[in-house]
Amino acid sequence: MKLRRLELSGFKSFADTTEVLIEDGVTSIIGPNGCGKSNISDAVRWVLGEHNPRVLRGARMEEVIFQGSAGRRAHNVAEVGLYFDNSDRTLDLDFAEVALARRVSRSGESEYLINNAPVTRRELLTKLAGTGLGTDQSVVIEARMVDALLSDRPDDRRALFEEAAGLGLYRDRKRSTERRLEETTLDLVQVENLIAEVQTRVRSLSRQRKKAERYTEMVARRYRLVAALVRHDVSAVDEALRVVDARRRVLVVEVPAARTALGERERGRQLAVEARAGAEAQRAEVERRVGEARLAATTLEGDLALSAERSHHASARRERALAERAEAQAAAVRLEREREAAAAERAAAERDRSAVQMELGLRVQAEEVTREALAVKRAELRGLEEALQRQAEEVRRQGGERQALERELADLREELSSAEARRAGLSRDREVAAAQEADVAGRHAALAERLVSLGLEADRARHALAESREHEARLRADRRATEETLAQTVARRDALAQLERDHVGLAPAAAALLETRERFGAGAVLGPLSDFVRARREDAAEAEHVL
Repeated sequence: MKLRRLELSGFKSFADTTEVLIEDGVTSIIGPNGCGKSNISDAVRWVLGEHNPRVLRGARMEEVIFQGSAGRRAHNVAEVGLYFDNSDRTLDLDFAEVALARRVSRSGESEYLINNAPVTRRELLTKLAGTGLGTDQSVVIEARMVDALLSDRPDDRRALFEEAAGLGLYRDRKRSTERRLEETTLDLVQVENLIAEVQTRVRSLSRQRKKAERYTEMVARRYRLVAALVRHDVSAVDEALRVVDARRRVLVVEVPAARTALGERERGRQLAVEARAGAEAQRAEVERRVGEARLAATTLEGDLALSAERSHHASARRERALAERAEAQAAAVRLEREREAAAAERAAAERDRSAVQMELGLRVQAEEVTREALAVKRAELRGLEEALQRQAEEVRRQGGERQALERELADLREELSSAEARRAGLSRDREVAAAQEADVAGRHAALAERLVSLGLEADRARHALAESREHEARLRADRRATEETLAQTVARRDALAQLERDHVGLAPAAAALLETRERFGAGAVLGPLSDFVRARREDAAEAEHVL
């Protein structure tokens, strides 16, 4: 297998369609830097399935499309084709020439072609496996790959040997097989879980089957007992019918004679009834007359009783009126006395109030006078003190006036004693004020105690509020637990509904029939009978047993 031709159209720097022919021997492409030599090797790698844009010296796969220049507009599609001579059938294709191509557009669409037939990348790599072609093969050797070829690392050399020996195909197959094995293992785990769940349902159905069998046995036993009771009842009814038939035969003989005797007795009763009717008429007349007499007597007795009752009521009303009159007179006397006493008390209270007000006014006036006199005396005392100072100075200057000053000092001492007496009275007033202040302090203490009690009540209220909040928190926790239980119940119901919709537990033949029921036409296969049966809760076990 040999590469004979390479066609590039719109790939990187190849704006026009370019064809590179490769003859026998060595084909070389020579040119200055930037002329596009590396683009040819990138094109070969790209066609063979490379999908990493960094390997192709780009950031995105759209960069392999011609980006345009100053004189030409950009292309929207890039396409590269490799043409191989497949005369030796190295590629497992029945073609003498095999064309591998890849096409990509700016919209992101990419496709691979083998002889113009679209294939996937996996199919292309599968066809190239074992031929030495591929993105991870050494079919394209770059400068950076020479270092890897000359590396002394065992892993790198092993990779080269495996590639040269053609083990890449088997390595890919191994990876694919291991991936499928992992998927199969996951499927087996799911199948085992499903089997465990179905076995649980089977055990439950087995218990229900045993209960249904026991119920069937009990129903059969009940049927046998009912049949025995019915047979016993039928025998008793037959015996009663025989007794009734014998009695009927006896009555057939006795009934005519009894009817004759009954007719004679009926005639006698008719005569007795007529005689009784006449006697009843006479008795009714007598009772009417007696009733009229009794009515008249009753009327007279009622009139007498009414007159006596009226007379008794009149006497009683007269006595009550006399008693009420005496009580009213006594009450009037008593009220008059109480009014005079109240008036006297009122007058005394008025006199006391006037006296108190007068005394209060006098005391207020005396206090004002005392205060004014005290102020005057204090002023006089200050004046006297000043005069005393002046006089003392005069004494030092004039010793002859000492006698007069001593007499004046004695007068001042008398006034000072009177001032002391007034000060004692003021001290007593201050003591009274102190007593009032103590009373106010007592009231303040009572208010403080009341405040403390209110604080205790507030603490109790806060404690009750905290308890109510804790109770509310517990209620919320209970509500959340209830909601979680409800969510679990709903999830379990949905899971059971899903199992029912998926018909889990059906026989394999029934499940296969449901999966392929479209083959039989619309309405041919309706579904399991259980989907069309509805039963009450108390009849569910019987319905399930019947199904």
